[in-house]
Amino acid sequence: MGLKEKSVDAVVNVYGKPYQTAVTLLSLIRHSGQWIDKIYFVEERTQPHPIDFGFLIHALGDKVVYYKPKVWLSFASPVPAAKLLLKFPMVRHAVRYQYAWEKSNKKYLLILHNDVLFKGDLVGQYLENIHDHTGIGRIGQCWNCPAYHGNLCVPEKYTEYRPTTEEVLAIAEQYNAVRKDKYPKELAKSGPWPMPECRLNEYVAMVNLEKARPKTIPFGAAAPFGSYNSIDLGIEWFSAMNNSGHTFTHFDYDPYATHSWISLKNAGNDALFDQNLYHYEENIAKDYLLEEYGLEG
Repeated sequence: MGLKEKSVDAVVNVYGKPYQTAVTLLSLIRHSGQWIDKIYFVEERTQPHPIDFGFLIHALGDKVVYYKPKVWLSFASPVPAAKLLLKFPMVRHAVRYQYAWEKSNKKYLLILHNDVLFKGDLVGQYLENIHDHTGIGRIGQCWNCPAYHGNLCVPEKYTEYRPTTEEVLAIAEQYNAVRKDKYPKELAKSGPWPMPECRLNEYVAMVNLEKARPKTIPFGAAAPFGSYNSIDLGIEWFSAMNNSGHTFTHFDYDPYATHSWISLKNAGNDALFDQNLYHYEENIAKDYLLEEYGLEG
């Protein structure tokens, strides 16, 4: 495909971490700004501390579309199971990334965590490699997946391993999958493929909205991209999309971006429950922000 400038909008749901958020977005613009039109900055209704993001909103200028949901759906709590509630925009737009999902007028939506450091033009790479797929990024939570530990599946070939429900439960027992107790419920609802831990990881992923939006609530039947099932975020959406014929491509973004770049832990949520770690990471990000961008909060 011919690459087109300003063909991508980005969205980040922001819960705490103002300085890491600033590094995320400014490093994104530094390396991939030619592709980015708008950045949907969604400030969660509830914050872990009193925080003023004004310094960053000002620095980003007219690239920003700011939104603050009217309600807060805790990242640790599933989106309301009754899909009836998702008919109401006030509830639906509180689901992670959903406001931008519905409002963007671009072909592609870049979905971000707020603790990513960009080191190269990842968006350009995504645009070159997405081809006809519905999404691109890292596939699977393989660190939790018994099929991966059993050498039965890898992200690049997740479409080739098609187990039965009985096989999934058997290997979950064999490799003592950490969330195996939740598998029966999800297998009954979504089926055995993709594996219960499989998803397009939202840390830094890109979705073709022209393909995905018509199939996703409120336009289609699939759960919102940012909704939780009993296991994790994005799994229910990924399963529904794959089982309706959509395809996704695995892309290892490590040469271009680092998620949770200060602690190098897989889950950036750890710092939200450890105040010492939170302030340690934020102080490093604050220093980096001043050194690299001359920006003070």
